[in-house]
Amino acid sequence: MKRILFSIGVLFLVFGRISASEEQHVDAKLTGVKVFLRGAELTHTAKVKLERGVTDLTFSGLASNIDQNSINVSAKGDLVILSVVQRFDYLRSPQKNPHVKILEDSLEILNNKLVSKQNETAAFSAELELLFANKEIGSKEKGVSIIELQKMADFFRKKVGEIKTQITSIENETKKIKKDVDRITKQLDELNNKLNQPTNQIVVTVSANSQSAAEFTLSYLTYSASWQPSYDIRVNKIDSPASLSYKANVRQNSGLDWNNVYVVLSTRNPVQNNNKPELNPWFIDFTQPILYKSSNIGGGRTVKAEAITIAKDAEYAPAPSMADFTEVTQTQLAVEFIPKLKYSIPSDNKPHNVALQDYTIPAKYEYYAAPKLADNAFLVAYLTGWNEYNLLPGQANIYFENSYVGQSHINPQTSKDTLSVSLGRDQGISITRQMLKDFTEDKFLSSDIERKFAYDIVVKNNKNIPVKILVEEQIPLSKNEDIEVKLKDYSGGIYTESDGKIKWNIQVDPSKSVTKKLVYSVRYPKDKVIPGL
Repeated sequence: MKRILFSIGVLFLVFGRISASEEQHVDAKLTGVKVFLRGAELTHTAKVKLERGVTDLTFSGLASNIDQNSINVSAKGDLVILSVVQRFDYLRSPQKNPHVKILEDSLEILNNKLVSKQNETAAFSAELELLFANKEIGSKEKGVSIIELQKMADFFRKKVGEIKTQITSIENETKKIKKDVDRITKQLDELNNKLNQPTNQIVVTVSANSQSAAEFTLSYLTYSASWQPSYDIRVNKIDSPASLSYKANVRQNSGLDWNNVYVVLSTRNPVQNNNKPELNPWFIDFTQPILYKSSNIGGGRTVKAEAITIAKDAEYAPAPSMADFTEVTQTQLAVEFIPKLKYSIPSDNKPHNVALQDYTIPAKYEYYAAPKLADNAFLVAYLTGWNEYNLLPGQANIYFENSYVGQSHINPQTSKDTLSVSLGRDQGISITRQMLKDFTEDKFLSSDIERKFAYDIVVKNNKNIPVKILVEEQIPLSKNEDIEVKLKDYSGGIYTESDGKIKWNIQVDPSKSVTKKLVYSVRYPKDKVIPGL
């Protein structure tokens, strides 16, 4: 009985302390960000002076769209954390940022100008009405001489013209001012809508054993952020390796600007289903007849969860990039890019480019041509060893000799050990594919027709250096036993029966040309038609 009474007394004491707790507002400073492929983990810190007893600490200055299950609070000090609760603050008066204040001042100036222009227009319009109201001269008893009439007409015409010119000029200026007012108003509406959104707060109830200072660390996950990999592949000369710049396009719309913090990028994706798959029993049976009946029950909905060396003797040394201050760490489940410098990313949902790493990759260069499709040779770089750098699928910008060539796509999950990148057309090599009329013919047999096709592929090197080039051609593949395709001549090329391709590895000396012949036939019933042949 005494134990029960003692327990009840302790409960009353605890609840009494909690009910008498004081609320203390704390501005949590953002000190670290870890951005995942989808989502970001934000870390805040705060130093708080606590009185003895129970206190509700209300942390503000947080991001929106917080996953409340991910909230983690830790503290250093003589205290006990009793509870952690997330809530929204609908009553907070939003603090205007300097950008909003500048726009509001500009809007006020423009509105004053608009009123001034409207007053000028009204004044000139009144003057014009006054002229028209007093346009009659003379009287019925006394006429007006021709000279006086001419002077009055000249005056009237000149004055009305001047007033209308002024009114037109003022109207044009008014239109420009209205456009500026409309533009600034829309921008202000967008910014104010963000400011007027309810803000997240996290209330941490603590019990301090004494009056002391404590340090809190608060972290949580927000889904309003992400990053995507992108690459720059640069080749300066065909006798040198290629350089690959690994970059990240980081965007965030968390409602909180990430100002001057360390932004770590991780290849992990917390949004993905991380549950281990389970194999359930697999039952098979004969098909059963399906009976349909009408139903007025609505269908269900699918909810979707949403370091660098600078030459001292160089006059202008290359400036370092963020990649020179980023370390790559391999964790148990992901790769993390950890910066040594702080930087800022505003909450504008726009991509911000961050350099991660620069690599030098061995490359082999070769010309390629497909005369059936193009009459130019393409310079191709074959990159090896690129799969050692933990790359992710993404777009790659290609540069050759300091000039932008185009885009390619890197997909480490499907690509082989060698990555081929086209560096563009070389106008110094010409390719022609000429049909040979003496060899091309149609033969009519008993019930079939045999069509013979012959081509000369001519590769001409207009450069002053020899070039190696891979030339590819093809013959059609039959999908019907009544269609027979025969390869008759292919000038010693390499023929692959599975895909119908013929390859020639050719070396062409300067100002010389090399010719390869391709001859094949197609036999099929004469009463049939093969489209595209």
